[in-house]
Amino acid sequence: MTAKAFGILCSLVLMAAAMPAGSQVPRASCGNPDPDISIAACTRKIESDAADLKAGRGMMQAAAARLATDYDSRGVAYALKGLYDQAIADYNQAISLSPKDFPIVYFNRGSAYNNQGLDDLAIRDYTTAIAQEPKGDGPNLKLADMYDYRGNAYEHKGLYDEAIADFTMAIALNPALESAYQNRGNDYLRKALYDQAIADFSQVISRDPRNVASYYNRAMAYEHKGRYDQTIADLTKEISLAPADAGAYDKRGLAYTHGGLYDQAIADFTRAIALNAKDVAAYPGFASQYAGAYGHRAGAYEHKGVRDAAIADYRAALKLDPGTQSAKEALTRLGAAP
Repeated sequence: MTAKAFGILCSLVLMAAAMPAGSQVPRASCGNPDPDISIAACTRKIESDAADLKAGRGMMQAAAARLATDYDSRGVAYALKGLYDQAIADYNQAISLSPKDFPIVYFNRGSAYNNQGLDDLAIRDYTTAIAQEPKGDGPNLKLADMYDYRGNAYEHKGLYDEAIADFTMAIALNPALESAYQNRGNDYLRKALYDQAIADFSQVISRDPRNVASYYNRAMAYEHKGRYDQTIADLTKEISLAPADAGAYDKRGLAYTHGGLYDQAIADFTRAIALNAKDVAAYPGFASQYAGAYGHRAGAYEHKGVRDAAIADYRAALKLDPGTQSAKEALTRLGAAP
């Protein structure tokens, strides 16, 4: 599969469940990294702690806090299995038991909503978590992470200014938070703020020299600025890390074309075509990208004056994507039938 422009935004993951401040106690296997083990153990804890709360055994506030944590922990386990409806139901129970002092459950429910594409609900919950943890000094929940995740939800809604503001706040709170730089760089790229995007992707690369998406995305920013040597350098590094990325070969081929390096461009387009052939077999939706690589190689052949090869590639592009207008126009220009 190919890398996408703007990269793959960091996946929203669930923070580890935590007890409310001041009431952390051993939870046995409830919260075990294996979600099935955790669900079974948390269910037993819920039954036990619910019985204690109902019977009035012990301090009521502490009993409610324990039960809320049981539900939160089971919710995390359900979410790890992708069972978001069940997770949300458990988070709702936890919030009903401890609505004002349990920010991590709002954060976790927000993440479940986000994974369901319910961005408005996610933003609401992240905002509540931020309000309940204004200093971000909880043992398992940091304010910088909350802003980073809310920024992702804003981004999903296309609210890039709001997303950038949250990523900027996350970075101010934690200058080492790599994901916030990458996310903000993605949004700067979307807004055509290329210098800012380059700066953010450079921050990511300085922390993680093997970050494939940031090399690719920084290359796209360089390309938009017409800095083709830097584009080629970043894509060459990206290809060294992800040699099966057809999109990177195609983009590097275009950068070579801009520099008049048609032989290198043709070699890259040829590699992209070979890789795309594998992708199209499994993912027919890649046909237009496959056609694009043929069209790009045809253009390089045309620049070199290799008319027959150019015509063959333009026809191949049209066969894959009959709506490719540029290929139709090129064949007309070359005096060839489609």
